[in-house]
Amino acid sequence: MRPNEARDLAERIRDIYVGAESLILQRLARAVANTGDAPDWLTTRLMEQRNLLRQLDRILADLDRQVPGAVEQVVGLAYNRGVAFAVHDAEKAGIETDLFGRVANTGSETVIARAATEPLGAMRLNVRRWALDVFNRVTQQAAAETIAGVVTRREASARLLQKLAGQGVKGFTDRSGRQWEMGAYAEMAARTATSQALREGHGDRLLHYGVDTVIVSDSPEECKLCRPFEGKVLSLTGKTTGRLKDGKTVVASLREATGKGLFHPGCTHSYSVYLPGITRGPGRVTANPEGDRLRQQQRAYERRVRELKREKILMQEVDPAAGKQAGVKLRAKQDEFEAWREANDRKDLSYRTNLKSR
Repeated sequence: MRPNEARDLAERIRDIYVGAESLILQRLARAVANTGDAPDWLTTRLMEQRNLLRQLDRILADLDRQVPGAVEQVVGLAYNRGVAFAVHDAEKAGIETDLFGRVANTGSETVIARAATEPLGAMRLNVRRWALDVFNRVTQQAAAETIAGVVTRREASARLLQKLAGQGVKGFTDRSGRQWEMGAYAEMAARTATSQALREGHGDRLLHYGVDTVIVSDSPEECKLCRPFEGKVLSLTGKTTGRLKDGKTVVASLREATGKGLFHPGCTHSYSVYLPGITRGPGRVTANPEGDRLRQQQRAYERRVRELKREKILMQEVDPAAGKQAGVKLRAKQDEFEAWREANDRKDLSYRTNLKSR
């Protein structure tokens, strides 16, 4: 069972936020462009600021309506998918199964959904503050640069927005001080939730069958966080500890291993039923630092493509000529990325670069 099997479910939440992010960028750029070089610039700027805030509030209120139900739905689907994987896993191990047998309801789905929804909802004030700050900063700096008469306010605004295009709409700051784009943070939160729900469904059903031990796969492109757990036996509950009858040792509970980095978002590992003396492990466990390097390089390409897409969105609203130039840069980077993927035999994971407008 691969915890990233619920990735497609998490993408539904990501798409909602990426669509909102694109709308916010468009509205922000349009407000800056409308301020432009009007003679009554200060009055126009104040009107555009108020209009921008009204539009932001509508977009964010729309998120408030959509997200809780959407998160609850994908978490429930992930849990049920975990149950189905457990049935298949147990059947392969020779265990008699009952797909529709009653299992005690732990309430984990509700807890997981609530834990994911709360920080997503908390992004509202951060996004509003970020957009207003960018609008004020760009319009004020553009006004300062036009005093010398070298550029127009519109030209200065376009150049300043271009610098900000790569950042995305900032909606969350984590404990380390890192700022997350709306879409990236929503995807991370949703993937964490759906992965956890998948594991809970899988574990609840295996425990129903009397199974408490699982074994972690050997995976390509593993990172240093999850590599120590490859080929190792884990306990679902933490109640099974120490050396098993076949000589294998339970190294940690599933919760402990997950807390140390196993099954992080994007992890390629899986795990399956482990029956002492019956289940065979993955064999010789090997490290693959080259695969991890290529994976990181692909993510860097994907980030750059998203940056250029945001730049195109902003520039099209403020300066059509700059928008065309941004489109040329975007196509060149996409062509470069495609050539790199072909040269390194990498999959085209287009969902990672989508800026899906609603």
